[in-house]
Amino acid sequence: MRELVDSTPIANDGAALRARIAEHGYVFFRGLLDRAPIDQLAANIRSALQREGWIGAGTDPGTAPLVPPARDFKNGNFFPGYVETQKIEYLHALPHQPALTAVMRALIGDDVFCHPRKVARLVWPTDLGTTPGIYVHQDFVVEGVPDMFTSWVPFVDCPLELGGLAVLTGSQNEGVRPRLGQVDPDDDRWASTSYRAGDVLVFHCLTAHGALPNRTDRLRLSADYRWQSARTPIPAEALQPHMLGPVPGWDELSEGWENASWITPPADVRIVQRTGGEAAAVPPSEFVTVPAQSVGEGEHAVLAGLFNNMKDAFRPHKTGGTEAVIDYHISGHNGDHHHWQLVVADGKCVVSDHGSENGQVSIISNFGDYVRIANGNMDPMSALGSGKLRIEGELQLAVAQLQWFRD
Repeated sequence: MRELVDSTPIANDGAALRARIAEHGYVFFRGLLDRAPIDQLAANIRSALQREGWIGAGTDPGTAPLVPPARDFKNGNFFPGYVETQKIEYLHALPHQPALTAVMRALIGDDVFCHPRKVARLVWPTDLGTTPGIYVHQDFVVEGVPDMFTSWVPFVDCPLELGGLAVLTGSQNEGVRPRLGQVDPDDDRWASTSYRAGDVLVFHCLTAHGALPNRTDRLRLSADYRWQSARTPIPAEALQPHMLGPVPGWDELSEGWENASWITPPADVRIVQRTGGEAAAVPPSEFVTVPAQSVGEGEHAVLAGLFNNMKDAFRPHKTGGTEAVIDYHISGHNGDHHHWQLVVADGKCVVSDHGSENGQVSIISNFGDYVRIANGNMDPMSALGSGKLRIEGELQLAVAQLQWFRD
């Protein structure tokens, strides 16, 4: 794995920034942001998490031990602490530091804005059984916004063993691809660094990336801030708080803030509703090379992300020792057939995009409906009743496995 290239010398040169994005897929800035308010933000987050029982009571939350179990966004025990984190105003104000907005304006243009939705990352040690973010992915597949950029900001000093972010250089010019693995430290295309609070990593939405495992006994605190041109439509959900539902709306989160501009989009940006499956095709880009890809290839990449998430959410203790082979047959928009298989055995969940064993149950749907179901935009029982979702084989197993992928 190589060291990230520091782009500080070209921070105000839009043409040079765009050339580096075209070549590497990212720009990195050492010490771009004022560290003092970020240190205070980290302290405020730790204090909030200590009140919610994540961190041992009765001592400095910066040095107190973590209190298991590990918590991540796939489990209900995550949300009390996450809600308190989302209520901290500076979490939302941070990307509006002038040094960062100047870089994003030079890179994207004068009409750039930061999404109201801010994604905080409160990452537990991997050895405690939580692995969010370590599977390689592309933000375009998740968000569906062309030429969107993410700025990743660590709130604490983040040596490699704490699980900082790595980017796959050159991947921004490969279109959308199925990504089923983790960061490979032996592959020289991967780049990362020992981050310090105040550093910023910016990357294009087609740049593949993933977090390194957190091998320490501490939390890794960071956030993802996403940026785009106001000329580009924005999905409605990007205007809402992250994880809206278990996380309340802006009225409650922003109570007592001094300024709500951090969560206010431009008045003239067009808002679109996403219902699932829109990220299957990539439009031309102003920043990177987009190769010709079929709709089926794009669908395959989206499904890879969904099944990666299932593998990530797998909870062996929920299976009761059951072993299973589950087939998914998803029909694409142009008649493509996508066959995915989950094999659950020996406390592990293995995902395959072809399947070599005979499944005990088959789950059948079309691409658009399945993505809506997986994203929570279609009720699976209603889909069963309407024929948009079909189950063949062991119905009892199909129902039971729904409980294996979250606590």
